[in-house]
Amino acid sequence: MTRVADRATHLCQPWVPELCSTTMKTRFLLLASCLLAFASQAQESKVQMWMWKDANGVVHYSDVPGPGAVQVGVNVSHGQPGAAPAVPGASSSPSAVAQAVAYTALAIVQPANDTSYFDADAVVDVQISSDPALADGDSVFLYLDGKQVGNSGDALGYSLPSLERGQHTLSAAIFDSRGAEKIRSQPVVFYMKQNTTNTPAAVGPKLKPPPRPPPRPPSPTPKAGG
Repeated sequence: MTRVADRATHLCQPWVPELCSTTMKTRFLLLASCLLAFASQAQESKVQMWMWKDANGVVHYSDVPGPGAVQVGVNVSHGQPGAAPAVPGASSSPSAVAQAVAYTALAIVQPANDTSYFDADAVVDVQISSDPALADGDSVFLYLDGKQVGNSGDALGYSLPSLERGQHTLSAAIFDSRGAEKIRSQPVVFYMKQNTTNTPAAVGPKLKPPPRPPPRPPSPTPKAGG
């Protein structure tokens, strides 16, 4: 035993340099690096699950099929504690959901086109409708005669008081978070008019100018010498 220990002590003595050479150290480091990389590498496997929607339109995932379920593959990562499985169709952020929404309709449902307002203090109520509903991250704006009304970006109702007489045009548009226009409504035209001061019987063809006063008789000429 003593001799074995003595020989182990002398393994790295100058008379056996090949045992402690740079090549051996390099091979040891490469082997250790491969082992560490293999231990830390996450392995992915695909698990078969079932997906279905309930009566409220909520999507469910389970290993047990529900009514009308469809089988889907879900990627699951091993070796990463707390890592959630990649669920198909899951959104990463509200802005990504908003960008994915494609609007099929945007309209001004109130007032109706060609509506006229006669009261001097009339207030025009405006209602906007979109299909589908406005998504988080998108903004909707109202325009009156080409000028933006308000700055909220999520209002679908407006009240417009004290408008000038004449013709006015309304339109609406939806923009995404980057300011790109996604859809614009058709314009709606309405009119602000003033009540007439004439009686109904004196409107239109029955409205006649007042009669002329009868001519005054000439004044008598005084006689000479009278």
